[in-house]
Amino acid sequence: MGPKGFGLIKLLLPLSLLLSACSTEPDQKDESNSQASQCSQEEIAGGAAWITGQLNAFGSADPSDAYNFASEQFRQGVSLDDFVSIISGQYSALLTLKSFEIGRCVALDDGYVFQVDLIDNQNKSFTMQYVLSKINGQWGVDAATIVENKVDPTL
Repeated sequence: MGPKGFGLIKLLLPLSLLLSACSTEPDQKDESNSQASQCSQEEIAGGAAWITGQLNAFGSADPSDAYNFASEQFRQGVSLDDFVSIISGQYSALLTLKSFEIGRCVALDDGYVFQVDLIDNQNKSFTMQYVLSKINGQWGVDAATIVENKVDPTL
């Protein structure tokens, strides 16, 4: 595995751990100590607008349009060329989306996790979790990952 592969693993491993933690239901006893809470209407509106902006930008001929929605921290660790490789290799459906719907938002101590349901141009539906941060009033996409795949034969 080349150096780029290790960089991607270092990027995806913490995200996987974060998403695994977010996907489990807390025990009733632990709810008072939970670090996650529902997002405010302002947080939902701001994060949803940012995600919508990036998803729409994936249709642009210029990959920097979508890359610019990434957080500063993400851009420091992932170059534009690496971003293009990741999207075209692992998330190519984002380049030809038919539709998407932004769902649930969970606020964490250091950011927000949004559920986004998508349908590609071949009617394959999938769900992604977008991890966003908001630093000094500026939204940014820290990570996004597919959490499930399914085919909807009714479309």
